[in-house]
Amino acid sequence: MALLRYAAADVLRSRRRTLTAILGVLLAVTFIAGTFIAIDSSTRATLDGILANYPTDIQFQARPTNATQAREAVEAIPGIDRVAMWRSAQFGEMESASKIGGSIYATVAGVEPDRLPSFLDGLTVTGGNLSLPRGTVALSEDLATQVNVSVGGTATFLSRTYNVTGNATITRLNVTVGGVYRPPSSGGAPIGVPFYAPLTALVRIGDVAWYEQQLGVTYGGNYVSGEIRIVRDRFLDPYDLSASQRNLARLDRQINTVLQPFQGQVITDNVANAINNFATVITIQRIIYLALSTPVLLLGVYLGAIGVDLGHAERRRELAVLKTRGATPRQLVGLLLVEAALGGAIAAIVGLVAGVGLSRLLLTFVSPFSTPTAPRYEVVVLTPSTIVIVTILAVIFMAITSVRSARRTARVPIVETLRYYAPGETRIQYRPWIDILLVSLAIVTYGMVLYARANPRDFVTFLIGTLFFVILPFTPIFLIVGTTRLLTRSTGRVYEWMARVCKPFAKNLYYVISRNLRRNPRRSANVAVIIALGIAFGMFILVTFSSQLAYQERQVRASIGADISVDSPPLDSGFSANLTALPEVAGATRVLFVRVSPSYCCASVYALDPATFFAVTNPEPWFFREIGPDAARQILATPGQVLVTETYLQNAFLAVGDGIPLQASVFNGTDYTTVTVNTTIGGTVRGLPGTASYGFGLPNAIYGSAETFGPLLGSDHTGSPQIPRSDERYLVALRAGADWRTAKADITALGASSVSVAAEQIEQLRSNPVFRAFFGFIELEMAFMIVILTAGLGVILYAATLERDVELAAIRARGASGWQTAGLLIGEASSIMLIGLIVGTGIGVLAAYLSTTLISAGPGTTGESLVPILFTIPIEALLLLVLAPAAMLLTSFAVTIRVARMDIARVLKLRGG
Repeated sequence: MALLRYAAADVLRSRRRTLTAILGVLLAVTFIAGTFIAIDSSTRATLDGILANYPTDIQFQARPTNATQAREAVEAIPGIDRVAMWRSAQFGEMESASKIGGSIYATVAGVEPDRLPSFLDGLTVTGGNLSLPRGTVALSEDLATQVNVSVGGTATFLSRTYNVTGNATITRLNVTVGGVYRPPSSGGAPIGVPFYAPLTALVRIGDVAWYEQQLGVTYGGNYVSGEIRIVRDRFLDPYDLSASQRNLARLDRQINTVLQPFQGQVITDNVANAINNFATVITIQRIIYLALSTPVLLLGVYLGAIGVDLGHAERRRELAVLKTRGATPRQLVGLLLVEAALGGAIAAIVGLVAGVGLSRLLLTFVSPFSTPTAPRYEVVVLTPSTIVIVTILAVIFMAITSVRSARRTARVPIVETLRYYAPGETRIQYRPWIDILLVSLAIVTYGMVLYARANPRDFVTFLIGTLFFVILPFTPIFLIVGTTRLLTRSTGRVYEWMARVCKPFAKNLYYVISRNLRRNPRRSANVAVIIALGIAFGMFILVTFSSQLAYQERQVRASIGADISVDSPPLDSGFSANLTALPEVAGATRVLFVRVSPSYCCASVYALDPATFFAVTNPEPWFFREIGPDAARQILATPGQVLVTETYLQNAFLAVGDGIPLQASVFNGTDYTTVTVNTTIGGTVRGLPGTASYGFGLPNAIYGSAETFGPLLGSDHTGSPQIPRSDERYLVALRAGADWRTAKADITALGASSVSVAAEQIEQLRSNPVFRAFFGFIELEMAFMIVILTAGLGVILYAATLERDVELAAIRARGASGWQTAGLLIGEASSIMLIGLIVGTGIGVLAAYLSTTLISAGPGTTGESLVPILFTIPIEALLLLVLAPAAMLLTSFAVTIRVARMDIARVLKLRGG
């Protein structure tokens, strides 16, 4: 108890020394507290973002009779916002008098026109209306095209029944097309709703049974489906998950009760499922952002260790007096650790208060979910878990920063600690074996990952490869920390050498600067290592992130192939001419995906136009290895010759010059005939733009001209319109300065079924909520790292000036002016800062290079990526190299003002006693 009282009194009495000791940990826990408070305050926005993926909250089923009454009964429950029901009809075959060819099959859904289900939300009525009286249907545009009818026309439903001998009886029912609509999506549906089919006919839900009766369909299905949208704020409280779960369970029971007369029940409660997993989401969110904060934590802890060490060095005479009065080294260690724990508690309290302000800046960056409306943030939410976590981390960090310095201080001989100048306190106390181990582990890990990629089925890879893939994400940290400490702490001569840089500016003070740096390399190393670590982490994060972003943008361009990729409408012979006639279009080339089977499995086959393909796509150099684009164009222009990808050549055990027979069944108008085309491999490429969606790995593909593959393509009038002989795509190059939005609208107006724009997808990539949250958080983290570097340099320099008061006063007494003495300190700081800047930049760039160039495919992947990850240094990294030194130099100047205004007589009188 007495030790605790003494420690508390010392912590509170020496406020400046306490601040120096806890500043690093205080900044670290402030960032963590701000992040956690921001996560807690944005919990409602996070829940809204998760639920935004669910356009329907609850789904239920009921018997197909009385669907409208069932919907009205559910709507009467308090808290229900909207109910929609639909029913899948047990018929779907359609034809018309104007349709050429046989009938087609569509999905027929019964709906209530004024309460459309969520998978039809956002549809556009392009003709007629959706009133849907009995005998009238609404068709999707694709279905209307296939049946060849328009608004006001007549379509026919068909039903086939078979007797015991297999003979079919066909029943027909003519209906009027009352409306045509464009669906919101033809590629699927959001979470929680059925898959939407592009060929869909809509009828009124109450008339489905009548249609089935007219068509002689005896089985009408077992149920109708319903979906519910609730007033979420009435049932959900993201800060009281138990109450939310209880409210939803009671609501489900109410819905089941009112559905009992209709033999219905709830089948899926999407909101309840989201609430049940929400606590896990928040926990994972905290872990992810805690991991992203690792550079700030490491810098804060390291700054804390330096601050504690400076505080212990300043108290060496006080601690020596305690030892002369009988205190044992163990008691001194206990005293210093108790003071560290108290300092950790103070850092936690101040950090939580400061974190409230910081959380306001982090609010928009800690929720990687998008919401349809403006996110709803609370004013300030400080949960007990955040308080406990921040307090525990602060105490642990202070203990980590103090234990080594406390043990070393307690072991210092009494005689040396009583001296004013203690040589032992100026030497670098450094054992390099830990850093050598970290660097060695990083080198071995990078080497092992490269070995595993080159030998994926090797015994060594099987035995220990997984271990190194697990370590790989931490390898840059090992490399940065280990190498930085080795270069800045292994020898003090590097600081003496670096002082020569200041010689043109320091002039006659150069000799003093050099001597001071050589006399106390420990102080120089303390400053240099924290600067180097901060710059290294900042450069690594910014360069790696920018390189990955540029890689994803190149993937988008490679997959689309040009400025725009267009899937043309089927059987539209005039589409190509109409497309190239648009004023925004500079050129277009046709790419056909041919449905054939190569003799040597397996490869996708594409028919290209060699005269226009390379001019429109302008392929990057990484698409080629053995030949260039000019040679590839000549091979494609040669009838009978094809290009194959290197992967296909290797997997099929082929060589350039070998033949590849291509075979397909082609419809000649009346029957299918087998057509074989013999081709010869003229060369290899790694891939070609616009022919596949490129991720990791290399494509298996065969490229030829339309002339070479002509017999396999048939003609525009052969084959079924639903199953054309090939998929036709156009790659479009826009004119310089053309607006891609206008071009997309014009191309869509021509009837294109799908239009993909490279610039639009890159914009979507950059505006992605996950990207915006991650990049915004990283930017704030970089700014906070600059704060740590600036504060660290300021604290260390200020403590150093206090320790060197007598030395500086003696220099002033011998004739040096105040600003000359201040220039001496700025020269020392500049020399040390330059070392940290060079080491940090070099190590950060090296770690980023290894993580992007050598390990381009990432952990757990093998093989080669078609689109390379190129080393990219962004403008933000250059700004870091400018802003960080500028802030530190300003801090150095501010600290030296005190020295320039020093009271020489008072300081020298203190030394004399």
